[in-house]
Amino acid sequence: MHGRRIVLLGIAGLLSISALLAIAILVVGHFGDTERRILATTMLLAGYGVVALPGAVLLDQGRGRQLALVTVALTAAGAALALASVWSSSESESLGKSIGTATAVAIAAAQTSALTARTRERDPRVVRRLYAVSCATAGVGAAAATALLWTQPSNNLYPRLFGALVVLDVLVVALQPILARARASIPVHGFAVVLDSGETIAVSVEGQDLATAAARAIRSAERTGAHVVRLDVTAAA
Repeated sequence: MHGRRIVLLGIAGLLSISALLAIAILVVGHFGDTERRILATTMLLAGYGVVALPGAVLLDQGRGRQLALVTVALTAAGAALALASVWSSSESESLGKSIGTATAVAIAAAQTSALTARTRERDPRVVRRLYAVSCATAGVGAAAATALLWTQPSNNLYPRLFGALVVLDVLVVALQPILARARASIPVHGFAVVLDSGETIAVSVEGQDLATAAARAIRSAERTGAHVVRLDVTAAA
């Protein structure tokens, strides 16, 4: 929990510092070369902080730890390269392409993290399938963006195909929360879950029947690493 708190507070701090520096420069700055670089730095930190946020949320949920750490690491790598470009005196084409590659891969990982954080066990089958498709389109999109950056094809077919892939990816991502909310109403069951530590927590889960809801309540409670020793039914709707 302590590590997750550090990541979340770190992102919040970056966003706050970036905003305050940008405001100060815009209000009282003289827009010299140094001020422009500082402003660019604050904008980059804010942007990459937003990209890293899904990974931090996933860590806070205690789900997909490896995916979350990869998302944060890729975002940090992209931010480091971008900042090196801002403060470097030389303009390197390979550095620019590396920034684009790292950013594309980080965005793909952030999309996957965000959708993973949104998923629920009660999601209908079509939403779970769309989730798998969106993970695939994110990976293919990152690879296609990398190829587009480094190969720079002369014909315009490749950019068009890449654009079509991006549109498909956006569609698949947008459909998931819509279809998840459009599912048929499922009864909500309430439980008092007693852990091996003696702590009792209240859990409300959806389930077509009591057994399904009880299993989901146990899995939800044990994600933190605790063990359930008793389950009491408290309410049903």
